[in-house]
Amino acid sequence: MHVKIYTPHVVEIPSEYVPALAKRAANSLGERAEYIPATRGHLLRQAVKDGLLREFDHLISEDGTVDIVCDPGEEIPLELDGQTLTVSELLESLQSKRSEVEISQSGQQAA
Repeated sequence: MHVKIYTPHVVEIPSEYVPALAKRAANSLGERAEYIPATRGHLLRQAVKDGLLREFDHLISEDGTVDIVCDPGEEIPLELDGQTLTVSELLESLQSKRSEVEISQSGQQAA
């Protein structure tokens, strides 16, 4: 008998990688990214596909899917200011935050 189990494991994804991971996850979902709630699993599975978490390479199947679930029971959607985000909205939020940081940094350098 084969039984699939999931054991708790904590991994770190550097914050600077999150916008790019969100973009590639959104691209892989295509039009579905507009209405699928974003989860940590989307980012984690993309990080595994991108080779950022080599210890999980064995969880990549032959068809390229990654067999990882982040939250027992079901994956919990990500929220910002109490609102659930779709994958596309997460990407937009991360990109606008990145732009704000870049503008702030360029303003400090000019001073």
